[in-house]
Amino acid sequence: MARRNRRNRGRGVRRHEFRRRLLLTGLVLAAAVLIARSFQLSVVQHGSWLRRAESQHADTLTVPGARGTIYDREGVPLAASREVWVVAIAPPEVADPDLVIRKLSEHAGLTERAARRLVVSRKRWNVVPGRHEEAARAALDGIAGIHFDRTVLRFYPHERLGSEVLGRVNLVGDVAGGIEQELDSLLAGRDGRAVVRIDSKGRPIPGAMVRIVEPEAGRDVVLTLDAELQEIASDALIQALDSTGATSGEMVIADPYTGEILAAVSLGANGPARTWTAATSPYEPGSTIKPFTVASLLTERKAALGDSLWAEEGSYRLHGRTIRDVHGYGWLTLREGFLHSSNIVMAKAASRLSPAVQYQRLRDFGFGAATGITYPSESAGRLWRPSRWSKQSQASLAYGYEISVTPLQLVMAYAMLANGGVLLEPRLIKEVRARDGSVLRRYEPRAVRRALPQGVARTMRALLAEAVESGTGQRASMGAWKVAGKTGTARFASGGRYLENQYVATFAGFFPAESPQLVFLVKLDRPRGDYYGGLTAAPVTRATLEAALAAHGTPLDRSAVATEAAADAIDERTAAPVAAAPNAVETVFSVSLQSGTEAAGAGRLAAESEPLVPDVTGLSLREAARILHEAGFHVRVDGSGTAVSTQPRAGERVGRGRTVRVVAGGPR
Repeated sequence: MARRNRRNRGRGVRRHEFRRRLLLTGLVLAAAVLIARSFQLSVVQHGSWLRRAESQHADTLTVPGARGTIYDREGVPLAASREVWVVAIAPPEVADPDLVIRKLSEHAGLTERAARRLVVSRKRWNVVPGRHEEAARAALDGIAGIHFDRTVLRFYPHERLGSEVLGRVNLVGDVAGGIEQELDSLLAGRDGRAVVRIDSKGRPIPGAMVRIVEPEAGRDVVLTLDAELQEIASDALIQALDSTGATSGEMVIADPYTGEILAAVSLGANGPARTWTAATSPYEPGSTIKPFTVASLLTERKAALGDSLWAEEGSYRLHGRTIRDVHGYGWLTLREGFLHSSNIVMAKAASRLSPAVQYQRLRDFGFGAATGITYPSESAGRLWRPSRWSKQSQASLAYGYEISVTPLQLVMAYAMLANGGVLLEPRLIKEVRARDGSVLRRYEPRAVRRALPQGVARTMRALLAEAVESGTGQRASMGAWKVAGKTGTARFASGGRYLENQYVATFAGFFPAESPQLVFLVKLDRPRGDYYGGLTAAPVTRATLEAALAAHGTPLDRSAVATEAAADAIDERTAAPVAAAPNAVETVFSVSLQSGTEAAGAGRLAAESEPLVPDVTGLSLREAARILHEAGFHVRVDGSGTAVSTQPRAGERVGRGRTVRVVAGGPR
């Protein structure tokens, strides 16, 4: 029995020892695991956990890079970027609701009722509508419950001026159309990064932000557009749409020797078109193509201006189709047929060209091929190869049908006639600059080809001047200042068919006629009542040129214009040329209306008197700029909204051609 008890006690001791050792082993293993895990966390994963801990007390923010500025040729900003702030309200954090409501009403443009809805709310976060300037942020900074987020806003100092060319950037930075889209890779800035400290509730700590990657601003772009001429062209075209009832319109003004686009206006029923349709929307040009039919005949020596053709008394049957003229004529020379814009004379004369030559000449003038301008979605128009022509095609092409051209192509073809026969590539971009103003790239004029001999181009210039003086373009005549151009009226096509009694009216040409400085095109879609180009589009050109001469700040060389006009002005009493007065443009204009001595005196008085700065307070920036341009001043705009004041002040008498600064800031 005793022996059995000793064995039992021995087994118990061994079991106890086993448990003790097992427990000790477990403790050792647990300690080892804890030590290993501690080593893993504190040594191996130290960096990872440190970054995670820091992320709970800091946040990484994107710092937007400013987008480059778009300027006109004179350095006037057309599209720019500025730092603004998004203001947000966290209602649970608001300590003094009445204070916040009052401050929002005073500095964030909210009514008291709208501010109260944002502050007294069950939501945890409310964004105040709009983007706010630095002054508003400074006034609201430090108030419990108000938070800020910096952003860069794209704005357009001249509102919608040139928007069809510029394109747009919306509030969230999406780019749509125009130069903004075409040169986005140059204009777009590079975003930076910043770290901001946050408190235990996740709120940014004021002043505790450090930029770790600085944002980089985009490149600046200088356009060939002239803001003042763009404004003048836009106003003239708006008035034309109102007076003619046209549904839309185009005006393009360019330099015939460089191909630079100086003004580009595309208007729809509700203002500027979404895109610059002069480059994207081709149409059948009608009689504005006739100068190129005559030029082809003269170049190929298939006809002379004195050749006589039978005009069929206004109705001509050709290959089963009747070609008609507005007025019936008998025998006409080619020159007379052009001046009277006879479709029949053009059709008969064009038959002297082979289809291959006629096609090649039209291609040489730039039709049927894209111009290569820096603008998205340019159209090449349409010019079928002779293999696709019908028996009627050669006649149709002679007077502007069975061919579609863009207004841009047509204005560059007229520039070719104006500059002596060289087809140029049109240009919208003058320079690309770094933010410090240094020029990174300069866009030089580029000749595509010589399309006409100089002699033929010179003959066509004289013929186009005669078309304005005594032909279909007389409504564009400016008296002493000679204009050269051609009218066109074509049926309006939509959906592949011509609409009944719907037309497109066009006038294209250049000024002055002898030494051209500007080449232009005006196109009106579906004018009501009088629809001929000579009655609708030609007067728009005259109004634009008169305003450009009066503005004293457009790209026109006024002294050269005056010299040319004065050389043609004859004093009725002496039969001698009238010499140009010191202010020659005003003098020449007076000469066309008055006798010589009296006119020169009026010109000198006009030169000596200084105009008053008009009062434009409360007007929109567009209207204010228009009035100041008409008064003969350059315009510079600071701010947005409506005009608040001007410098010099309204009523002051200052020199014509001075720059008037318009300070804006009123409600839009």
